[in-house]
Amino acid sequence: MKRDNLPDHKSVTTQSSFNYENERIDLACAFRWTVRMGMHESIANHFSLAVNDDGTRFLINPKRHFSRIKASDLLLLDTKEPPDFKHPDAPDVTAWGLHGSIHRHCPHARCVMHVHPIYATVLASLADSNLPPIDQNSAIFYKRYVIDEEYGGLAFEKEGERCAEMLNDPKIKVMIMGNHG
Repeated sequence: MKRDNLPDHKSVTTQSSFNYENERIDLACAFRWTVRMGMHESIANHFSLAVNDDGTRFLINPKRHFSRIKASDLLLLDTKEPPDFKHPDAPDVTAWGLHGSIHRHCPHARCVMHVHPIYATVLASLADSNLPPIDQNSAIFYKRYVIDEEYGGLAFEKEGERCAEMLNDPKIKVMIMGNHG
């Protein structure tokens, strides 16, 4: 489905015209649910949702606590044009580095959710972060995750590009970032 009436994404402002209203509402609900489930770390997490067919335009949250994000707060960005990070509602630079790269290189990755739930963070901190399929809860991840053992700190654009390479197989749904989450 072609969407030709996209707002100007360079300004990094919230779009009061509510383009992609349903997508915005769904993503805002995901933020609130993540808070309810205790899988957030204040403003150190980010979600994005691709809104065009090739995934190059996406909604993402500004630097704001998940419990306070509304549908109208979500930013519409384009992977080909970095946002103005000086704007007060700009996304976190690491959110852009990770999500922009994944949406640019992995059109199958429609929704990207970077969270730090305690059990995933513990798993990522182990010398062996593999998740064996020993029960129905862990079996769902069998051959559907990748472990990033080279994670080097903040996910600026270069790090995001490397992560996108690891997620380029559509069967891979989860990345465990070593010593991160």
